[in-house]
Amino acid sequence: MNKIKYRKCQGCLEIKDRSFMIKITKLNNGLLKINPSSNELGRSVYVCKNSECIKNFIKKKKIKTALKYSNHTEIERIEEEIKKMLLN
Repeated sequence: MNKIKYRKCQGCLEIKDRSFMIKITKLNNGLLKINPSSNELGRSVYVCKNSECIKNFIKKKKIKTALKYSNHTEIERIEEEIKKMLLN
């Protein structure tokens, strides 16, 4: 029996099943990665896969604050990737 893992969305601040969310992780080498495998360690933040949550997430600059990360070019790259995921 698998235990359901819940995480808090940083866009809407609701607690939801992790499988329905996008995971962004700051790896130990300083890079950001979207939906890494569970064996990669680092500080992570979750956001729902809906447009309103993603818009709030980007607007409130949650990557910078939640991950304690200040590389603006890397943050912009990840935000663009998330927007592309939203369009597909």
